[in-house]
Amino acid sequence: MGDTTRDADADVIVSGREPRRHARRPGSLLRLLVVAQTVAVAIAVAVAVHYRAEAGRPDHSGAQAASRPASPMPEVTSAALRLPAGGGVTGTVVITAAALPGAARAQFTVSAVITGGTPGTVYDLIGSDCSTGDPRPDEVWATGLARADGTADLTGYTWTAAVAHRYWMVLDPSPAGPAPGLHGHFAAGTATPFRRGQAPCTSTP
Repeated sequence: MGDTTRDADADVIVSGREPRRHARRPGSLLRLLVVAQTVAVAIAVAVAVHYRAEAGRPDHSGAQAASRPASPMPEVTSAALRLPAGGGVTGTVVITAAALPGAARAQFTVSAVITGGTPGTVYDLIGSDCSTGDPRPDEVWATGLARADGTADLTGYTWTAAVAHRYWMVLDPSPAGPAPGLHGHFAAGTATPFRRGQAPCTSTP
């Protein structure tokens, strides 16, 4: 599919491409963490290169700058969280985010491993932006195909979003409904669980 971009005033989420649904090699939580750290480094490098390139552009105002301040390095946050799912399905989600110090926007990615799934089933982590007031799960944060042993690696692509916005995610198809899940400031690399039957964007009592 082509690039998917939303109007910045309506929704700050921007995704490079739609996740492809296909089987992946057998994995583990350790491999998930390694992949997450690799993604974190890649995001940090991409953010740093972008802003260094901006700082290095020539000044056409006619004034000669004596020197340009060094570009700050992005701050990277990575959190591994238990995935609330129920119905015999368990899993771990890793949210990795990178942003320049004090920046209003950041890049983040979501990955997960699950066990106890139905073989041959495509599982997604779906959710949305709490700030829009739209409860529909508009986004696929990560996706993966369950293997014969019921395990699955769910991988996603890098998103750009507002650090101050809250987001939510649940496993789909859900083994328990209304599904439990995670909500929080994904672009800051933080999230907390919400219970089965709880509205995704409400605070946990």
